[in-house]
Amino acid sequence: MTSLPAEELGPTLRRLRRRRGMTQRQLAEAAGTHVTHISRVESGERVTVSRGLLERLGDELDAQAELAAAAGRVSARAEQGLCQFPDALQDSVLEAKTLPALRRLAAAARAQRLLSRTPGGAVEGGRIEPTALCRQLRLQPVVSSAGNGPPLSFEDGQVIVTDPGQHGDPAALPRIRFLIAHAAAHALDKQLSCVFPRMGSGEDLACDVAAYLLCPPNLLEDAFRSTVLEAGSDAQDPWVSDIGAVVTAVARKLGVPGWIAIRRLADEALLDEEALYYTLGDRP
Repeated sequence: MTSLPAEELGPTLRRLRRRRGMTQRQLAEAAGTHVTHISRVESGERVTVSRGLLERLGDELDAQAELAAAAGRVSARAEQGLCQFPDALQDSVLEAKTLPALRRLAAAARAQRLLSRTPGGAVEGGRIEPTALCRQLRLQPVVSSAGNGPPLSFEDGQVIVTDPGQHGDPAALPRIRFLIAHAAAHALDKQLSCVFPRMGSGEDLACDVAAYLLCPPNLLEDAFRSTVLEAGSDAQDPWVSDIGAVVTAVARKLGVPGWIAIRRLADEALLDEEALYYTLGDRP
């Protein structure tokens, strides 16, 4: 059991319940809880909600994933899998890979929550429009010309995005799009400060959230499949194809930096990130 941020879960639960045409009492009875509990969650009080109750509410409202994301939790299947390996969370050898994986699961839940709240999912022309995500969070991005200031600075409901690159650089647009999504990731956690490209102070999580926001699974897979189709049947074989070209094509389709495309393709098991470094001599 965990104490959940009801200011996120409450409005989501109320909207889903009303969409199903149910009263609070009807939902409480169907999910096996008391109407007062449902009322407190919806009203924004910080109450304890068990995984079991979340699952029952999700079943009744046909919205398991949406409720889990609103509650800031990974899926039930993921939690069950992690519970089988509790020592991995503490082992000094394993934590280097375990903790980033857990952080990316948490980032996915945060990003899904914002995408579900943004009208149209912020999709324009097969890409996510990060400016729409910021506006959903009542944050207005303002892009500044290249300078020596920090990439992101927050003031009076605005985020000033300063592109550190050269004017006319073809990588400028993907870089700016990432910075705007990065700002949305900070604002989502009400953290209106940023030290990127230095890490720390939540930058790891913000980078993971921004990467997911720009490359949600549906758009990422569409871009990857179309790229493979265009490149031919050998495109997924790291031994005979130029995987770097596939990554570059996906990055261009989604308007993201190449390292974001690599990370997300690996996250969704569409690409082995190590394949970028394979040579014929490495093949067993």
